[in-house]
Amino acid sequence: MKRRTFVAGSAALLTMPGIVRAQTTKPTKRLAMIRPAGPVSVMTLNGAPYYKGYFEELARQGYVEGQNLIIFRFSAEGHENNYGAVLQQAVEAAPDVIWCAQLTLLETTIAKKTTMSIPIVTIVGDPIADGVTTSLASPSNNITGVAIQGDYEIWGKRLSILKEAIEDLRQIRFLSKEYWWNGPMGQAVRQAAGQLGLSLGPALLKPDISAETYAPIFAEIKSSGADGLLLDESIDNIVHRATITGLAAQHRLPAMYPLREFVVDGGLLAYATDLSELFRVAAGQIASIFGGTKLTDIPFVQPTKYQLIANVKAAQATGLTLPPSLLLRADEVIE
Repeated sequence: MKRRTFVAGSAALLTMPGIVRAQTTKPTKRLAMIRPAGPVSVMTLNGAPYYKGYFEELARQGYVEGQNLIIFRFSAEGHENNYGAVLQQAVEAAPDVIWCAQLTLLETTIAKKTTMSIPIVTIVGDPIADGVTTSLASPSNNITGVAIQGDYEIWGKRLSILKEAIEDLRQIRFLSKEYWWNGPMGQAVRQAAGQLGLSLGPALLKPDISAETYAPIFAEIKSSGADGLLLDESIDNIVHRATITGLAAQHRLPAMYPLREFVVDGGLLAYATDLSELFRVAAGQIASIFGGTKLTDIPFVQPTKYQLIANVKAAQATGLTLPPSLLLRADEVIE
């Protein structure tokens, strides 16, 4: 294994412009940040937009990188088999908290095998269904965080909106990794599709993902006769969202996305929580642990609001006219 695959930007003591300096003197803390895919440069104040609020919240609570916060950054860079080694390196950095940008069933299992003592804060689909905890109110392991789904019943709502947008919708493909398709999320999506009278099948991603791996998958989806697409909110798909939305437009394949960011990048529809707000909440949880709060006293936070975002331009590109009733209900319409 090449070490550069796992460690990048570790122990970088950078003073970040735009962040207010800590107003109080607090002990120096160590934070290890991990993501399954994409560059570590995303995990900075000026990286991905959703990390801006994350670092602002840490600073608001008195923790600023370069002053009293040491950050170690790691990425598995889209290689599923590297996640265990990445997590092990994070543990060896002896952080006070580990931030995992996302935990799946696979990664949760690895995390539990690697450390049960270092607090882990994460964003996860459904914490109970995914085996992360047995209780939302009082985490049962060394992991807490934010639930991006709330629960997997949200997939029924997403499918019903897509069916409303596409009158003759019949065959859906779910773009996901195999362990998500075979796990609680996939079960929920299949159940929802059955209740709506839709045919649903998987479009499985390989363990190692790059932008180039999506093109043949989309070609296969289109040739199968599918007339609609769903996809999970995995970091892999988020990293490659521009590729995904571009291929969906190329194949004139209407899609319902799990995050607003996809629609901003040219996707058709999203029914989603505010990712930036979830990251801000997670940063507050990390600060609480830094301040001495026991992880078991920090409950998982569930989203309370979902937004419907529609892209009229994307609809026109795929030969669709979105129903006026749907556009009137939308929280945001991109012209």
